[in-house]
Amino acid sequence: MTNPPNNNTRLPGRPKRSEEELPIDQLILRIASNLFMENGYEAISLQQIAKACGVTKASIYYHFESKAQLFTASVTSMTGMARMHTKRIMEQDGPLLDRLRELAQVKLARPHGDFETIMREARASLSPEQIKTIMASEEAINDVLIHSFQQSMDQGEIRIGDPLFLAHTFYSLLMVGNREISADYNLSPTHLAHKIMDLFWHGVVPT
Repeated sequence: MTNPPNNNTRLPGRPKRSEEELPIDQLILRIASNLFMENGYEAISLQQIAKACGVTKASIYYHFESKAQLFTASVTSMTGMARMHTKRIMEQDGPLLDRLRELAQVKLARPHGDFETIMREARASLSPEQIKTIMASEEAINDVLIHSFQQSMDQGEIRIGDPLFLAHTFYSLLMVGNREISADYNLSPTHLAHKIMDLFWHGVVPT
């Protein structure tokens, strides 16, 4: 005897129940952010985003006038959340190394595509103002790290240097932890975070 269909089964591509409780524009932003970061700009269409959200393409156009605007809103929303989490971690008490290691572990636990590659792909479709908005949101994350590095320099915890350069170097090393590369080493986010932080903190010179 065939079992009756389960009406509670979520269809492939449909949002989770917790996501369905979000306002439509926030649901679209969350899912679009994931799709863009995992697949790039060109590979994802508004129709694919609509299907993943369980809404019509017209619903997306109701909230966002174009794919470029949705991409911009998605990226700035994502970087805004990243800044909030970065600030929370870096403002904790404790040694700078421990806070950076925790930040690295959190970031590596959410692997995604290379942001620089995604931006190069999307740039031709974005207006100068949209590019400026995205770059400003990314720099806001760096500002949190710059402040932490400068504070640690002032306290003598690390040697005097360029805090902006340190922030860029730190995030560049974290890109080693994207999905494709980290899989080659078969390391958990925690172990990979420790390896990256050991290289960042101690370099390659014997101690």
